[in-house]
Amino acid sequence: MDFQIDKAKVLPKKNLTEFLEGLRRLGKLIAPVKKGEKFVFEVVDDVSKVEIDYTRTILPPKKFLLPYRRERYSYRTDTLEFRSTFKPERQIIFGVHSCDLHGISILDSVHLKENPDPRYLEVRKNTVLIGISCRPDEHCFCLSTGTAFPDGINWDLFLTDIGEDYFVSIGSPKGDEIILKLKTLFREITKEDLDRYKKSTSLKKTLFEIEKLPDLGRISQVIELEYDSPVWEEEAKRRFGCGTCTNVCPTCFCYTAIDIPDLDGKEVKRIEFITSCQYPYYSLVAGGHYFKPTRADRFKQRYYHKFVGYLYQIEKLGCVGCGRCSAECPAGISIVETIKKLRGTADEEKS
Repeated sequence: MDFQIDKAKVLPKKNLTEFLEGLRRLGKLIAPVKKGEKFVFEVVDDVSKVEIDYTRTILPPKKFLLPYRRERYSYRTDTLEFRSTFKPERQIIFGVHSCDLHGISILDSVHLKENPDPRYLEVRKNTVLIGISCRPDEHCFCLSTGTAFPDGINWDLFLTDIGEDYFVSIGSPKGDEIILKLKTLFREITKEDLDRYKKSTSLKKTLFEIEKLPDLGRISQVIELEYDSPVWEEEAKRRFGCGTCTNVCPTCFCYTAIDIPDLDGKEVKRIEFITSCQYPYYSLVAGGHYFKPTRADRFKQRYYHKFVGYLYQIEKLGCVGCGRCSAECPAGISIVETIKKLRGTADEEKS
């Protein structure tokens, strides 16, 4: 969502703690906190634990929109009575980076545009998204995916670091409501604030090592042209097939469901949980046939879906350049390096 400059505000950094306390009074506050040497999004009771200057969390904030395990409903086998205890509470997710906001926008496109998922819809209605600017590290390539800035997507507030203050962009009526309720913490913008904001957004582009970023021009064509490339097999030999890449991805949403009966078989719970296209059983169908029998097949499937399938489905790349899959892969596989290898093969064939 594009913001209106005349509605922007400034939040002095000295007011940040009070701002977070105010958010906590308005709903369940979820924010990044430090766990060991890494960071996670979790429900926050003590705002002093909130980390502002983090690079990325292990899991994206997606887990508060699409839980990794949830009870869909329960039913009785004797009366066929269906029950659901689902009742979303208001939650405020603070400190979301631009790439993760784009990831949520992709989930919105999948779950809300055609045949909307009523449960996801209710969760989104009760969720406030507050983004914050960030600095890239060696795994980030959001500049290549066009997700380095929160343009053209849905969010409620976005805080950009401009030195001693945050430039607060307002992106929705929900954002307006928060500003109104906590108005004493903000001040009006000045020309100097606007200049600092422009400088800050321009500076972010210079923080990337441009020569190391992947070229994603025509990437869907490259993936399709290299469908039989030996690169898939070479990279797959290093894989563990653990599914870490999909579990930490902001846009992966594949799930499966099982029915768990109680001891007398009369009460059954339908449990949904996130799964991965990288698991062997994921493509197993009745009769024992595997559609993706090898690790190379499954490895290729993930890239094909991110860079080809999503374009057909929602006209966007399914990768937001957050770098989690590369940062967390126990085998050290880098999505950027794989793309470069594929593009190198494609370029050689065209020369």
